[in-house]
Amino acid sequence: MTTLLGRTAVLLAMATAAVGLAVPAAAVTTTAAQAAAQVPCPRAIGLVCGQTAEGELRVITRDEHIILPPIVRALNQTPGPWCFFSAPGFNGDRREVAPWETVEDFGFEVLSARHGACTWS
Repeated sequence: MTTLLGRTAVLLAMATAAVGLAVPAAAVTTTAAQAAAQVPCPRAIGLVCGQTAEGELRVITRDEHIILPPIVRALNQTPGPWCFFSAPGFNGDRREVAPWETVEDFGFEVLSARHGACTWS
């Protein structure tokens, strides 16, 4: 019985893989949910996840005066906004990220971030 179950599992896995390979790339569509999933972030409230241009994950839970290597996209999984800056020490261009928002491209490399709304002088 164990051998039969093992063989069935192997055959099912092979059939699933074959069907997956047979789906043409044109049939795959990208939705907003799939785009958001591109930032690999643990599902936990209270985290901001950033990703570098090379795909490295950076988890942010508090204000960061300098972020190295810089991040280029982020997912805010907090109930409050965050402000991302193009220079260290909360300087330079800035972009506010709303609660639960995903930013695929800031338009600049993020070198610092802090919790709260962005303010302009």
